[in-house]
Amino acid sequence: MKTLHVIPMVRRNGLTMILLGMVMTIAMIFILFFLREQLLIPAISLLLAGLMTAFVGVLKLHEPHFSLSLCQDCLQYHHKYGGWILKWRNIQRIDQPRIHLGWDLVALPYIGLKIKDYDDFLTLITPRLAVRLLTEQRAVLLQAMQSEQPNCLGGSCGSGLLGEGLLEESHFRSPSGQRYEGVIAMLGNRMTRLRDLLGYDLLVPDNSLDRPPTDFVHLLNQYRRESNLIQIN
Repeated sequence: MKTLHVIPMVRRNGLTMILLGMVMTIAMIFILFFLREQLLIPAISLLLAGLMTAFVGVLKLHEPHFSLSLCQDCLQYHHKYGGWILKWRNIQRIDQPRIHLGWDLVALPYIGLKIKDYDDFLTLITPRLAVRLLTEQRAVLLQAMQSEQPNCLGGSCGSGLLGEGLLEESHFRSPSGQRYEGVIAMLGNRMTRLRDLLGYDLLVPDNSLDRPPTDFVHLLNQYRRESNLIQIN
């Protein structure tokens, strides 16, 4: 299988936004010298808008050029604070996580990965990336708790939670018995909670993809099936 490198949607139009922001900023600076006093506020507003547009463009281009790499034997996730690797054989399920909204099931803007062996993942991830993942997942964790376990927000869903249920314990023991401490342990506990709430251990945001989530799920499952067939043969 050919390795596929995914250029994320979050990087799209970054250079265009920088150029547009620079043009707006320079134009407004030039125009400010010739405007009457009563028109200063609109001009300053456009100047600030130009600066903000350029800044957002810089942030877009600061993201990794590739967000995911689909290889013959593994899936790699690239983050500006590090990355993780999962063997296809260690992935049990791939799909979009969903939560209950009234009587309906609503898809979240993520790709969910349910893995078989926590140790193969936790032993390779860096503490720096673990901290970022814990921070970035707070919003979806809160949303899932409100939908699936609303009593947790009141502190009545059992022990092992800190604060308002959004913080994890810094001690974790994997199903195989291996012990972890610190932020890696917190990430292990977070993965366990996400599995209980959503059915998945890891979440990849949809702005890291290059196509709609449903199409990307199909692509990932195709790579996983073909990799498993190669290993069998």
